[in-house]
Amino acid sequence: MSYIPINLTESDLGMPTIGRAVTATLYVSPNGNNTDGSSWTNAYTTIQGALAVASTDADDLTLILISPHDTNYDINTTGDPTYTGNYILKGSHRNWAKIKNDHASATSIFKFTGKVALEDLNINLGTSNNGVILTKGGFRVDNCQFVGEDLTSAGTAIHADGATVVKNGKIRGCDIKGEATSTYMTGIVLDNAECTDILDCRIGFCINGLQQVGANSSFNRYKRSEFCTCAIAANLDAGSAMSFDDVLFYNNTLNIDDEVGSHTFQNISGSFPITNEPDDFTGVAVNTGDGADTWTASPVEVRASATATKPFSIVGVNFDAGTNEKYRFRLSADNGTTWFDDFQIEDARSTTLAFLSGTGYIFNAGTQITAESKSESGGVDTLNIWLKIQEI
Repeated sequence: MSYIPINLTESDLGMPTIGRAVTATLYVSPNGNNTDGSSWTNAYTTIQGALAVASTDADDLTLILISPHDTNYDINTTGDPTYTGNYILKGSHRNWAKIKNDHASATSIFKFTGKVALEDLNINLGTSNNGVILTKGGFRVDNCQFVGEDLTSAGTAIHADGATVVKNGKIRGCDIKGEATSTYMTGIVLDNAECTDILDCRIGFCINGLQQVGANSSFNRYKRSEFCTCAIAANLDAGSAMSFDDVLFYNNTLNIDDEVGSHTFQNISGSFPITNEPDDFTGVAVNTGDGADTWTASPVEVRASATATKPFSIVGVNFDAGTNEKYRFRLSADNGTTWFDDFQIEDARSTTLAFLSGTGYIFNAGTQITAESKSESGGVDTLNIWLKIQEI
């Protein structure tokens, strides 16, 4: 029969609290006596006090439990306060204890070069600081809140900073909010970051909600999350293969600034207007091939790559056919190597087709769209089209 021993000490509760194997547990509380951090009674009164005595051995892991604070914990350290050990910093609730760095010469709250997990913390950037800088792969930032509402100059809440590449980090369940004019804060920077999962997060009021830089950034994922009231929600400056899945874009000046392409978008939500291209009564001539049931000799450009300054989908097409007979029409995003939609009309000189199930595609910025057509009788029949475009 199993039983619970009655002689557990506070330090025995560290590992069950976090659910992870740790080699030491330290306590931080404004009500501690600031001796050795071995209990709530003996707790360090500052977080940097606990970090200063925590092991820096690469094979150790220190759990630092942080109690609520009526005002805030002040790191009070110049520059980027840098810690080289392996740590789990766990608070009580993301709203119950602010962590700031009010030193006049500070540039960030924390910089971690070892393995680190941050949980249930409130990181406040103050007026001019960055938040957390993470340089080691496998980092975890869970259920934290990053506040930049007092910023008066540029600051980044979470910076995954890989000199070459930082892999397999996770940012989950976080709220990241800048100041009211969306002028100063960048929510997350992925800098030479690979396979980073950003899940169940809300990013708002930022000049850049999420920014990907560094040629080695790749296969990062932003899922089940939202961007709200950002100047640029997702700013993709470098790297490749960023994945957006089940993402809400709301009230942003620009949803996606894609300088690269090669990214994927699925289950994207938001209010995206639909336009008719070209904006005239002429359309684009995609005439049939010379002969019955013969495709156009070469793909015809119907939307230039230079026109596609944002990711977009095609939600419909307007037709103006030369004769009343059967026509087929197909669209390509790779200049006719493959076709992402192929449909047919009959005895309809002018009609509009809506892609009710969609093409299933959201195309990257810079994507060229081409078309081909054919008719039942052939003879280079006239077919003019207009695309119905929805830009993200």
